[in-house]
Amino acid sequence: MTNKEKIKKIQYAIDHPNTEELYYSLLEEMGDLKNSYYDYMTTTPINCDRELERLPEADYELATALLTMLLREDHFANGSLMRRLESGQLNAVLNRMIETLSA
Repeated sequence: MTNKEKIKKIQYAIDHPNTEELYYSLLEEMGDLKNSYYDYMTTTPINCDRELERLPEADYELATALLTMLLREDHFANGSLMRRLESGQLNAVLNRMIETLSA
């Protein structure tokens, strides 16, 4: 999949927010779901808020790992993904993914 195609899919997810299934599908379709997302993290146990502080300098791989982290957080703390969407954190990760693909 080309970067332009990925950008289009990510932008669709931003424009049409939905349940965690949309974001899992997005990562799976692009081949970017990080099953070992914890390998990219610097905190133990993982502190999602501290990890998100790394977003401004994140490359594409870290950004996809951060998105996977948020999806896994929602699995353990049901509803956290929607709270992060409402706070703008989820779209910040998606926008960073677009930024890195556009560079």
